[in-house]
Amino acid sequence: MTDNLNRSQAPAVSLSNDINYIAPECHFTPAGVPVYLMRNETSEAVKLELIFDAGSIYDKKPVAGLTTGMLLAGTADKTMAEINDMIDDHGGYFNASVSADYAYLNIFGLNESMDELVSLIENCLFNANFPETELIQLKAERKQNLMVSLEKVNTLAQRGLQEHLFKGTPYGRINQPDDFDGVTRADIQAFFEKKKKKGLRKINWVGNPKAAQLEGILQCFERWSNEVTPPVKVNYNPSNERIEVKKADAVQTGIRMGKILFDRSHPDYHKMTVVNTILGEYFGSRLMSNIREDKGYTYGIGSYLGENQSNGYFVIATEVGNEFLADTLVQINAEIERMRTELVPAEELSLVKNYLSGQFLRSADGPFAMMDLFSMAEIRGLDYSFYQKALRTIEGITSKEIMETALTHLNPEDMLIVTAG
Repeated sequence: MTDNLNRSQAPAVSLSNDINYIAPECHFTPAGVPVYLMRNETSEAVKLELIFDAGSIYDKKPVAGLTTGMLLAGTADKTMAEINDMIDDHGGYFNASVSADYAYLNIFGLNESMDELVSLIENCLFNANFPETELIQLKAERKQNLMVSLEKVNTLAQRGLQEHLFKGTPYGRINQPDDFDGVTRADIQAFFEKKKKKGLRKINWVGNPKAAQLEGILQCFERWSNEVTPPVKVNYNPSNERIEVKKADAVQTGIRMGKILFDRSHPDYHKMTVVNTILGEYFGSRLMSNIREDKGYTYGIGSYLGENQSNGYFVIATEVGNEFLADTLVQINAEIERMRTELVPAEELSLVKNYLSGQFLRSADGPFAMMDLFSMAEIRGLDYSFYQKALRTIEGITSKEIMETALTHLNPEDMLIVTAG
């Protein structure tokens, strides 16, 4: 067979701008909470995600995380073990997590058993009584986990970045081990009543319910409302100083460099996504090629764009041997300056466009992934046009636009630097 491919050249970039973004059905609980249903007709698997305005910014203590961790710890007539056994009997699974802005509760199961499973979990959630013995144990576990984490330089660097980048705002608060000691059962109950029962922002549902099941599950959440007022956008006053966190006997130093940037609504967001990818977002990035592959200073280094309800931010993160700290900072700054002053070669730009194209295709593969895309946009007040614009930007962006974007938004002199070691 004749091979007509020229294997010495990379294939041409072919971005898919015709991804079939599927809008979910929109329903409402009797209390008016929106329920977004993405039909999954090829599988019996179901996921129900409850999102609450109940993140850590809503309390000065570690109450939000403890409350979320104790949601199925027991009711007046059921222990935590009994609740877990009943969930297992229905072939279900439950997990919960909390971020700065939101609390997330996920219910997994099969279409045929979701009626009973959701009814069981909703009843146990609404009637949670947060047993004192379970609270004492959870506080001790969380405190111990934090104390262990505080022995790691990457944790110290990340906490230092959070504290100083978001200084003076709820996002800049960090928990200390002793903070757990002061949390009482009354704190947990009050937070639950105010931020959970009255803070259900929306429900994301991937499944294929029949009409009766759909109506039944909507009715399950008639007791939950959304009366929490999200905090107003805060003004940041970050420093661009060098913060050193000392850790005795550390053989490595954690490094975090960051700055307040902008969120997804900014006109340069998609261009900045390309800049970030080239600089440090994927394994073939410039930071990885220089500091890991060439210099051998670290096992991994990367950059990312983060976001909260108030704004977005940019971060570079790594851990290196103490003896490599000074030159690592030099090399990071050198790579940023390259982005700001040199045109990205055509071959490198083509590679990154292919990479981002593949990421987009994977992110829209199937109803669960499609729901994640929809929810990420909806919670920011956006829609699917956000992703279409991203694809058009990636396809058409030039090396000159990349350099200009980096020059505008990535000045090393504006960045906060935190080292821990």
